[in-house]
Amino acid sequence: MPSFPILDVAIGLSFVYLLLALICTTVNEMIAGWRRTRATFLDEGIRRLLGDDLKLSLYAHPLIASLAQNAKSICPSYIPANKFATALMDVMTGAGVASTDVGALRKQIQSNPAPAAQALNALLGDADLSADQIREKIASWFDDQMDRVSGWYKRNAQRNAMILAILITLALNASTLRMAQILWETPAVRTAVVEAAKIRAQQERPPELLPMVEYPDPNNPTASKPLNVPKDQALTPAEREALGQLTGWYWDLHDREQSQENWYLWALSHLAGWAITALAVSLGAPFWFDTLNRFMSIRNAGRAPDEKRAKNAPAAEPEVR
Repeated sequence: MPSFPILDVAIGLSFVYLLLALICTTVNEMIAGWRRTRATFLDEGIRRLLGDDLKLSLYAHPLIASLAQNAKSICPSYIPANKFATALMDVMTGAGVASTDVGALRKQIQSNPAPAAQALNALLGDADLSADQIREKIASWFDDQMDRVSGWYKRNAQRNAMILAILITLALNASTLRMAQILWETPAVRTAVVEAAKIRAQQERPPELLPMVEYPDPNNPTASKPLNVPKDQALTPAEREALGQLTGWYWDLHDREQSQENWYLWALSHLAGWAITALAVSLGAPFWFDTLNRFMSIRNAGRAPDEKRAKNAPAAEPEVR
């Protein structure tokens, strides 16, 4: 297959951006787990729904308390909508009254000064609703709020990803201009990077910016783990080697000391290269995975046998037998 250096350089840069974006995602998730970011956002979302007093009563309910990670963490990272609805109904009806007692529930809502009371009154306006229907409406109300909370979480993750992209770019000296120069001037490195990129392009597409939380078994969240970067997205030895050939400070500074290049020109080119890399990496791993696959498709160009001929393409010559 013929080699196209410019296309291979584009593949190499897309591949590096993908690897750096995967590193950002991994670090972002580690920080989110350490800081319990999901639980923090969930707690704020519930506080806006219920108010402080009713929120704490909800957390104390056995159905919700059992979901907390430990005794010190009263707010879990995830609450199934059906358990939220059941626990809230039980809390609102009061001690000694079944949560299915619709009359008692409506009476408590009417007399409750919590911010949730007005919303619940509007939500449960139909007097003929059964306990199961009320539970479904409350669960839906909770899910709507969790959609907003997931939006808060994603915006926070995007901001953190931009910061991490800058830090990782500087730490690895991942200047786009220098990497493009290495790929263009060193065919051996370019070939190795393209081969590693080809393997990565055949793997599963990375997830979008991770939602606030996702559990494989929503009915048993304490036995599940929050969504993390899949293990097969960890960098392979070949990918780490390829990244090492294109990034790093040692040879860059060594070449700088050996050259008579103007310092300001060197600094300006690196600032531009770092800025391009950081902005590119902040676009996320899914974007660069798709871009890499598009470049790979172009590199493996050739119309498939069943692909329709373009309208303006010349008709095929009849075969002469």
